[in-house]
Formats: sequence, C-alpha cells, structure tokens
Amino acid sequence: MKPNIQSTLQSVGVFRHYCGYPHFVLSVAIAAENPDRLQNIRKEIYLPVAKLCHTKLANVEKNIRTIRDIIMRNDGATLLEQMTGSSCWRKRTPYPKEIIGIFAEHFADELQNAHLLPSKLP
Repeated sequence: MKPNIQSTLQSVGVFRHYCGYPHFVLSVAIAAENPDRLQNIRKEIYLPVAKLCHTKLANVEKNIRTIRDIIMRNDGATLLEQMTGSSCWRKRTPYPKEIIGIFAEHFADELQNAHLLPSKLP
C-alpha cells in the first residue's frame, strides 16, 4: 500500500503542529487538482491558501519554505529521489514550487479523493 501524504511528511519530521503544515498540504492539493496553477504559484496557490487559512500571503510563503527546509534537513533528498527517480536533490535544495509539484504529482489520486478543498477556491 502506498504511504499517504501525512505519513510521508511525518517520516521526514513534518508534523501537524507546524504552522506551515496545513499551508503545505492545501498547496499540494490545489496543485494536484490543476498542476498549471504552479506556473503562477503566488496568485493561484498561495493566495487561495492564505484566504482559506485566514493569514497573509507572506506567512504562507514563509511557512512553506520552513516545511521544505525541515524535509531537506531530515533526509528529504532520499524521499524526493524515491518520488522522482532523480538524484539531483542531493546536490541542491528544491524551490517551494518544485517540492509542491513533486508531492502533488505523487499524491494526486489521494488528494483529489480527499476533498480537502472547497468546491470554489477563493
């Protein structure tokens, strides 16, 4: 059975008590629903997440970078290598857009069936 997004995040030290946890999961869900949104991530992902979470866009950006940093600090390169088949993550840290895209592609089926998003995004 394929691990779900929560157990995968926990395996690299990302737990629900982090402020960025819901921001990251919602961002991944939005990207899984429509990967084209990653092309304009601030407007089409971060802004809706900020509205849904009742926070500022800058907080969403900062908190997602924090989640990315925690993932990479806890052997996230191995996880990303397993998810993508590429070893490039051992040499560089992914941009937030990249890590959201990787998780979105990997967990697309799970997230689309989870109904995490309201039918109409803000």
